[in-house]
Amino acid sequence: MPDAPKSQETAREHFLLFVAIPPPDVAAEMETVWHLAERRDRFRRSTLHMTILPVLRSPQFEPCLAKGLAHAVEGLDFPAFDLVLDLLTTFGPPRRRDRPLVLAGRQINPAPDALCQQLWQRLAGAGLAVARHRVTPHVTLAYGKPLPPAGIAVPPVRWRVNELVLIDSLQGLGRHVPLARWPLT
Repeated sequence: MPDAPKSQETAREHFLLFVAIPPPDVAAEMETVWHLAERRDRFRRSTLHMTILPVLRSPQFEPCLAKGLAHAVEGLDFPAFDLVLDLLTTFGPPRRRDRPLVLAGRQINPAPDALCQQLWQRLAGAGLAVARHRVTPHVTLAYGKPLPPAGIAVPPVRWRVNELVLIDSLQGLGRHVPLARWPLT
């Protein structure tokens, strides 16, 4: 478990969350389907992830919390799962100017939410108060003006999710610092 993330710049806040990060070949496929939307919004290659469980926003990095989270998750036994993402769409409230432009799936997949619930139970059992969360499987590719209301069907991106990562998202810097990793069996 690393100490506080090193940076020449200062993050507005640290956001600790459990995520799944697409491997480079899947990220490349995501970028290919993003170009089908013919948008100029900046593709977020360096921060692609699917949020499983958001934990805490804080103005300072809390090493003891990160260690406690990692300890609570040790021995996690959750199977790897497959995702099929085939729809570019818009998330977030309509009043927001730059909305998340995401790659989501048209078919329901309960595995990411089941992983979230198992994590939440482990953290609660360890005495770590984390808000309940539900997962709608998606990866934010960019931020910008909304896509068409029905979304844009794209060729399927297949992703075998086989790892869980605890990251520190450095808000305002567009960087993610991995703090710990766990394989999904």
